[in-house]
Order: sequence, then C-alpha cells, then structure tokens
Amino acid sequence: MSRILLAGIVLPADLQWTDEFTAWRVGQQVKTSLTGARIVQESALQAGRPITLQTQTEGNTYIAPITLDVLRQLQASEEQPRVGSLQLVMPDHNTGERTFQVRWRRLEGAALEAVPINYAVPALDGDYFSITLRLMTV
Repeated sequence: MSRILLAGIVLPADLQWTDEFTAWRVGQQVKTSLTGARIVQESALQAGRPITLQTQTEGNTYIAPITLDVLRQLQASEEQPRVGSLQLVMPDHNTGERTFQVRWRRLEGAALEAVPINYAVPALDGDYFSITLRLMTV
C-alpha cells in the first residue's frame, strides 16, 4: 500500500507520523492539596494515542504535500461534529498496513493546518499545500 486513507480520503504515504514513537500509555493528573502537598495520580490509558501526520521539508523540497481538492475534503471532514470514529489506514513498517479508529484532536489547537507551498490567488485544485493533521485513537 503506498497511501494513507483517512475516512476514504487518499493521502500520500510519506506523511510523517511525528509522534509515533512518543510514550503515551500512562496518563497523569497532578493536583495541589489544601496543605500545599502535590497529589500525583497515574493510570494506564486504553485510547488517546496521538497521531500527528505532517508534510516534511528537506531544503526547498516538500515531502508528501497535498493538492487543494484533497485539502477541501479534509476540511469538510474536520468541520463535522462526530459521534463515531474515522478509520485511518496506514502502511506498516515492513509490509502490510495498520488500521486505527481515530477522531480529530482539537485540544492542542487546530486539528488541521495547511499552508500553501506557492501562494497564489485564487488557489486552484492543482495547487500544493503543506499540512499537519492532529488525530487521536479512540
């Protein structure tokens, strides 16, 4: 498989999963008691793994940019409040693919960011954009 599918939207396989190897399985809450002592509670997380997919650059070269028509599809998906999850299918490290049930992650800012690679007005369907998608497993 040489692509990523997010709810049926075809994305380049070369989008980098920037937080793939970041630890996430332990949740933590820290509170201060009335006496000033710190209360730390930790627990295992069953979901909520961050999946941040991003266009990368090497010098003046963009790796895995998307076109305006794909960006519009992503915007339409992100703008909808959802009850259920989206399916994300990505290439696995060696062979095959892996599937995740995800939702847009909005707690840390915008769930979808896009920047035109060559700014021009009006933007056309074939114009390319650098993107950041913020998702989380559910």
